[in-house]
Amino acid sequence: MDAVVVYESLWGNTAAVAAAIAEGLGEGAVAMPTSEATRDLVAGARIVVAGAPVHGMSLPTESSRESARAKPQGHERLAADLSHRSMRDWLTDLPRGPMLGAAFETKVRGPLGRGAARSIASTLEAHGVTLLDGPRGFTVHMKTSSSEHAALLADGELEAAREWGEALRDRANSRL
Repeated sequence: MDAVVVYESLWGNTAAVAAAIAEGLGEGAVAMPTSEATRDLVAGARIVVAGAPVHGMSLPTESSRESARAKPQGHERLAADLSHRSMRDWLTDLPRGPMLGAAFETKVRGPLGRGAARSIASTLEAHGVTLLDGPRGFTVHMKTSSSEHAALLADGELEAAREWGEALRDRANSRL
């Protein structure tokens, strides 16, 4: 596998962004939740992109994930998906070694939406990952009446994620 886009996603927004980034990265790229992105699988990738939602201006904690469970979304009360590891926990098992990467977050506009991607990027660099770009944010709305997964994403964010994936691929290829 050439590239892996690893994500933590509670209501499908970060998962949808990750899938769009993988699409932009092209053939050989796959998006997967933290629970599927094993240490060996990631160690075999040339590019690792990691993303999570912003909670309390940083990466989600176990406490903030539990708080999300208590706040179902939409008219059908869609529950947060806590079946996968948190990004914070997944990063502790990140293999060291030379690889390329990037970090992203899904966030609301304003002062509440900062911090997850920067934390991810710092941890990636500490594990020997060369960043292809600075941390990137994709905007979500605070609430929705829809019970569909990824309903909180702002218009145009999936296309922006695909384009960013293409830019990451171009930067990675220029390093060959």
